[in-house]
Amino acid sequence: MTDDFIIIAHRGASGEYPENTLLAFRQALEAGATWLELDVQLSADSALVVIHDETLERTTDGRGAVAVKALAELRQLDAGRGEKIPLLSEVLELAAGRATVNIELKGAGTAEPVAQLLGQRKSAGLIPADRILASSLYERELTLFARLAPGTPLAPVAEQDSPALRRLAEELNVWSIHLEKSSISRELIAEVQRTGRKLLAYTVNATDELERLRDWGLDGVFSDFPERFSGKQGASFRGG
Repeated sequence: MTDDFIIIAHRGASGEYPENTLLAFRQALEAGATWLELDVQLSADSALVVIHDETLERTTDGRGAVAVKALAELRQLDAGRGEKIPLLSEVLELAAGRATVNIELKGAGTAEPVAQLLGQRKSAGLIPADRILASSLYERELTLFARLAPGTPLAPVAEQDSPALRRLAEELNVWSIHLEKSSISRELIAEVQRTGRKLLAYTVNATDELERLRDWGLDGVFSDFPERFSGKQGASFRGG
């Protein structure tokens, strides 16, 4: 394990608490997490809400698409244990001075408003530039965000490595690449690291699995149970 091995609380402490809620993020921080990961979608009135799915059924008591609901309607829903769907700004405020936040641009059209929000908060001195990592499955969103928020560390997300993924990583000079854990090998880790980038795996919840990937030289993992791995991570983030 390197001194800066990273363990990212995937949607907060989502293995024990409702994912992507302030409760899950708060519990992750209390467990010692120094990284939080969240997913962003846009409401019908362009609010940046923290929820993974495009639809409401799996994680709330609502029904239908997030994108057709106004913020006021979304905030009436129960996201688990009485929790509400949070705003991105609320999670950033919770994490301020305590954790680096990986914002996954999950919904279409999220790149521009996220870049604007981060720009405002950075100008106000509320977010150090090196405490945000923007990631996405979608090339369009990540590319647009890179243009609108130069200097913010970036990461493409994919199920497996590919020439297209490597091309995008090179073009955007990304900080890290995030891949599904089963697609990762010792050789791939070394190959990515030779390009000066980090390789992170999702989603790792078993201790033996984490130890194997760590021993291979992996840079970090996403986990639903960050409390299981307290003390196994480095605290610093080196963006760029």
